[in-house]
Amino acid sequence: MTAAGPRSYFLAGVMQGARGGAVLADQGYREQLRRTILEHRPDAVVHEPGRLMREWIGAHEQAILTGHAALADTPEIHRDALDPAVSLLTATFHRLTELAAESDVCVAWLPDHEPSMGTAAEMLSAHRGGATVVAVTEMRQNLAVLACSDVILPDLAAFERWLTSQGAPHDGTHDAADRSPTTEPTPGGTSA
Repeated sequence: MTAAGPRSYFLAGVMQGARGGAVLADQGYREQLRRTILEHRPDAVVHEPGRLMREWIGAHEQAILTGHAALADTPEIHRDALDPAVSLLTATFHRLTELAAESDVCVAWLPDHEPSMGTAAEMLSAHRGGATVVAVTEMRQNLAVLACSDVILPDLAAFERWLTSQGAPHDGTHDAADRSPTTEPTPGGTSA
């Protein structure tokens, strides 16, 4: 996480979701979020996974698509036997979750009650890394969203209001150690 200077924002959100193959959800929300953040935080560093993936592994796109498509007809999959291009893709996913953990703020876009396993992994990584996790979703009762989010907001307008009022840089006292209780929580919200 950034100790001083511009804050970094990681844009988590639905890419594949429950879709099969290489079909992706509309990714237009990423540009909306990026513009909104930069409008309120002009010096922010915004990490956008789609752009980063194109930058990091775009030269291997066709091999990745071919290897990924072949998984549909593979009844059993073992990591050590993955196509090298698919291994590159999974390594990139891990690299992105690490970047989410290193960011100051993870903004998770989860519209229309659509779950996203990738977003959940990024949120958990960010939470464990001490980032502020802001979920923009209607899934207020989803356990993963509740457990990993510092703030749950219903839409882009609410996120913009949060940036204006509460999204000011924190004082650095809320770190990963604050998020890892050493005792089991009880139903009343206290530690046992």
